[in-house]
Amino acid sequence: MCGRYTLADPNRVAEQMLRDFGVIIAAEAPRYNVAPSQVVSIIHANERGELVTQEMRWGLVPFWDTAEKPKIAPINVRSEEAFGKPMFRQCLQHRRALFPADGFFEWQAAAHPGGKTPFRIGLAEGAPFVIAGIYETATTLRPSPTCALLTTAPNSLISRIHNRMPVIMEAAAARRWLRPGPISEAEYAGFCVSFPAEAMAAHPVSTLVNNVRNNGPELIVPWQSG
Repeated sequence: MCGRYTLADPNRVAEQMLRDFGVIIAAEAPRYNVAPSQVVSIIHANERGELVTQEMRWGLVPFWDTAEKPKIAPINVRSEEAFGKPMFRQCLQHRRALFPADGFFEWQAAAHPGGKTPFRIGLAEGAPFVIAGIYETATTLRPSPTCALLTTAPNSLISRIHNRMPVIMEAAAARRWLRPGPISEAEYAGFCVSFPAEAMAAHPVSTLVNNVRNNGPELIVPWQSG
């Protein structure tokens, strides 16, 4: 799964999103530990097919769940299973989205004394990127729209750390992903592929990232034992 990500250089992320998608993301302080249930900015197409940014809560509440406290709100969706699941079908056909980021975290089991080792992972050159996602709109009973990102099988780099990775997209594929209208299962499968390992990099970081209250640059500094 992908349970945390970063917007460590929000100005660079904003510049990249403007260049690739023509959208403006409001300037904000760096976020070194974006976590589930927090409000995040995503990109999607509006009713006129124009790309826009919108703040949403990370954790997808299905349209049919009108409870005050929803029982389920997945932050990740397994892309291989989503197309055939009623819970996600309408979102995949009509409410596709992108999560801007410049890194994400995964935890490698049994490598760190006393627990798992967190790794920060991103593009090799440190450039911002986007992760494919879906969203549900707000309702009178759910005042905030909600969202979840897609995951897929890991590439050779990530497989040494974790058994899943987010669906990272190049800009051209991401623009096609956001085109309004339904997509076929074959087209959908073509989007949900593992990003090339040779274009990515990973390094271990401090277990400070385990605590969602921590949000400082020390969370992304390479960690060394001893």
